[in-house]
Amino acid sequence: MAAISFCNTKYVRLWPVLILLSVALLLVWRNLQQAQKLASSKIVGHTSVGLLLSNDSKPSSLSADFHLAYDHHPKFIRREDSVRTKELRSLLKCRDRSLRFQRLQHGDFWLLQNLVLGRRSREVGCAESVTYTTNGDFTFFDNLEMVVSRWRAPVSFAIHTPGYDLNTTLDAIRYVRNCLPESDSIKDWVSFHVYFPNQHMPDYVPYDEAEVLLYPHMCTLANGSLVSPPYTRIPTTESYKSRANLTYPINVGRNIARLAANTHFIFACDIELYPSVGFVDQFLDMVARNHSVLALDPRQRRRVYPLPVFEIETGVQVPADKNELLSLYRKQQAQVFHLKLCPTCHTIPGQEEWLNRTSRADDQLHVFSKALRKRKFRAWEPFYVSDNTEPLFDERVTWEGQSNKRIQVSYYCSFAVSVSQCNILLKNYAMCLLDYEYHVLSPAFLVHSPGIKQSSNGDSTRLQYAKEMSKFIQNKIEPEYRVLFGENSACKT
Repeated sequence: MAAISFCNTKYVRLWPVLILLSVALLLVWRNLQQAQKLASSKIVGHTSVGLLLSNDSKPSSLSADFHLAYDHHPKFIRREDSVRTKELRSLLKCRDRSLRFQRLQHGDFWLLQNLVLGRRSREVGCAESVTYTTNGDFTFFDNLEMVVSRWRAPVSFAIHTPGYDLNTTLDAIRYVRNCLPESDSIKDWVSFHVYFPNQHMPDYVPYDEAEVLLYPHMCTLANGSLVSPPYTRIPTTESYKSRANLTYPINVGRNIARLAANTHFIFACDIELYPSVGFVDQFLDMVARNHSVLALDPRQRRRVYPLPVFEIETGVQVPADKNELLSLYRKQQAQVFHLKLCPTCHTIPGQEEWLNRTSRADDQLHVFSKALRKRKFRAWEPFYVSDNTEPLFDERVTWEGQSNKRIQVSYYCSFAVSVSQCNILLKNYAMCLLDYEYHVLSPAFLVHSPGIKQSSNGDSTRLQYAKEMSKFIQNKIEPEYRVLFGENSACKT
């Protein structure tokens, strides 16, 4: 009996061990089953993403493919790279990065980065293209079609949307993606980012791109006539920004657009400036053809690649190439940008030679001249291609004014320029301190939206704002820059 009792005690002690082993085996078996299911779901197209979205009460009418775009960690889709792209990726040592939607805080602003993505921009390779980075509010949407039709490459567009201005902006996004001759190109290339101050929140913020695009914009009325663009229906004075007496944080928008780009090269530009046709391929061909245009040696001065800027008379067709531009110039229908406001602000090195040199159809893009932004060119306000490593814009400086009206003040930054232009002057001041070189390109150029800018005295409120901002720059920002970037008496704001 003692032996039997001993055995019973021994087996009783083994029961918990056997139970634990059984549970462990069951868990392993279940994990293997789940892994097999997950693998099969990836093969058929990440159906788990669609299930997840349907559990979040997203509209079931949207297809699974439509929802794939809103995965917070989308898989980068590799295409077969061209020989040029492979060569440039190796030369630039850059990494491809897919675009994805994010909700972010940017200083005092909430940012919906990549709220609506360009179909082709989202997967573009780092060395495959150049991103046009720009900014504005809903009143600037009338420029987007012209920019995209000429650029034909990624566009990163940051839009200021305080309060109910977000509703108009969402309508504008739907309109330009559906109702314009170039809507397909806008769908392909433009990625939209919206941002608003945390003190001026909209009542409604879309959850994701699917929610923005769920309601397609109606392009025609019942009688067949075209619907007017939403960005033309609301007077500027009726916008939330205007009624709340807000200044436009232009440098916040510029930086948001820059930071969202996924290409090695960017072109930070105002949306009212239209590039000559075919520039992106011309630029990348130039770099692939002649690596020496880049500062690949760390001992070389860092460099950027400006384009000459012009303005044309109202009613004149925007020139596609240099020959068309020079034809307008000779007929006095085109001139250097802001010639009557600040003659030195857009004078390039070798300008007369640039204007006197005609362009052949087979002319390749090349570096025409180069200079430092010092002495004779200390007032230069270039727009340029860069590798996106130059200093960001100072977000303490804003653009006071409405729509495309600008402040013109003789004492501002020591030149008769606008607040928007002074933002550029301030950034180029930092680059001057860092000893950047400016390599001007030809035959490419920029043209401002038609209309010659005329001198204006402006209203007293805006002039007072400019005066106060000028003092702030001189007394606060300039001393900070000299500490951060070094002293150089040849550099001026």
